[in-house]
Amino acid sequence: MKKPIKRVTLLQDVLSDFLEVEGILSNLQIVEALHLTAKQMQLYKEIVARVNELVRDLTNDVAQEHGAA
Repeated sequence: MKKPIKRVTLLQDVLSDFLEVEGILSNLQIVEALHLTAKQMQLYKEIVARVNELVRDLTNDVAQEHGAA
């Protein structure tokens, strides 16, 4: 029987995925070929801010889970 997956492992996996998304969004930001409208740029910045917030929250959650383990 497989061992149950620990919550901290799941959090680490999710954090890893969000870090990857954060990197992709950062790379998009430096691509000069993007010709975004003001509305699109506003939405892009909101997405980046939300991903950054999620990464920060997940990082804290992972640290707390490690502390509790």
